[in-house]
Amino acid sequence: MKVIIYCFGIFCFLFFHVEIKGQAQSKDIKDARSTANAATGAFKAYQKFVDNDSVNWLKGGDASLSFAATSLTNWVAGGEDQIAVRPAINLFANYKKGKRTFENYAVLAYGILKTGERKAVKNDDRLHFTSKLGHQISPKLAYTSAFLARTQFAPGYKYSGDKITAKVSDFIAPLNMYLSVGIDYMPSKNVSLMLSPIMGRATFVRSDSSTVFIAAGMMAEKTDENGKKIQIPLRSRYEYGGGALLKFNGNLFKNKVTYSSQLELFSNYAEKPQNIEIFWLFDTKILLYKNITASWQLQLKYDDNQKTKDETTGELRGAVVQTKYFVGLGLFYQF
Repeated sequence: MKVIIYCFGIFCFLFFHVEIKGQAQSKDIKDARSTANAATGAFKAYQKFVDNDSVNWLKGGDASLSFAATSLTNWVAGGEDQIAVRPAINLFANYKKGKRTFENYAVLAYGILKTGERKAVKNDDRLHFTSKLGHQISPKLAYTSAFLARTQFAPGYKYSGDKITAKVSDFIAPLNMYLSVGIDYMPSKNVSLMLSPIMGRATFVRSDSSTVFIAAGMMAEKTDENGKKIQIPLRSRYEYGGGALLKFNGNLFKNKVTYSSQLELFSNYAEKPQNIEIFWLFDTKILLYKNITASWQLQLKYDDNQKTKDETTGELRGAVVQTKYFVGLGLFYQF
C-alpha cells in the first residue's frame, strides 16, 4: 500500500508542479532582487493562476426526488400499503487545461421505505466519491491516477418481520477506498476505460458491533494460546492488486432517455486473485414531462471477503452476488 501511495504522490506532484511552474514564471519573480520580493511575486503569480484557471472548470450536477407507492382499501386479495421516497444528488467538478485533466464525481442518495404499520426502513444509502488525475499522451490515451471511496450515511439493519435481528452497517462501517495508477483509454467523450496494474484497496470499519464486522467481511481467523481457532474483528485491512474502471454515459431520443454506468473491478494479487471484486452501478432516467422523470437503477456487487451467514446454523458460507434495483417516478432538476 505504501508503494501505491508513493506512486500516487509522485503523479500528483508532477501534475501540479509542472502546471504551476509554467504559470509562475512572471516578471515579478524573474526580476526579484531578494527572497522577500521573490515570495511576493510567487504569491501574485499563483493568485493570477487561480483566477485565470476558473474558466477551465466545468461544474454541475442534478438532484432528484423519486416516489413509489401502493395503497389498498378493502382489498380482498390482501396486501399492505407501501410508500418509498428516495432523494439523490449527483455532483461533478471537472478541470481541463492543455493535456491535464482533473475529474471529480460525488453521489449522495438516501431512500426510505414504509410498509403497512411497520417502522420505516432505509432501502438506499450511498455516499460515493470518484476522483481522477490525468495527463494525455494521445487523443485517446492518458496516464491516470484515480481515487475512489464508498460508504453510507446511516446505520443499516437486518430484519425478521418488524424486528431487528442484526446491525450490518454504519457510517464508515465499512469505508472502502481505492487508489490506483494506470492508463486511461477514451475512445469517445462518453466512454472511459482505465486499466490499473498498480492498485491498492483499504477497508475501514468504525463500529463496536461484531455483526457489522461480519457483514463487511472484516473478520480474521487466529489461533489462541490453547490452539483453538477463533474469529477476531479487523478495524482496517490493506490489499494490493490491480483492477479496472469503466465509465460510460449517453442519451437517446434527443435527451429524452439518459443513462450512465460505472463498473469497478479489483483483484487481490496476494490472495485468490481469480476472485475479482465487482461493483457495478447502472442508472437510467426517462423524461416524461419537463422536470418529471421515471428512473430505473441497478446495483450489482460481489466481494469475496463478504461471506453470507447461514440463518439456521449461524456458520459463515461463501460470498454471493448481491443485487439491488430501484424503480420510481419523481422530480428531476439539473444544474
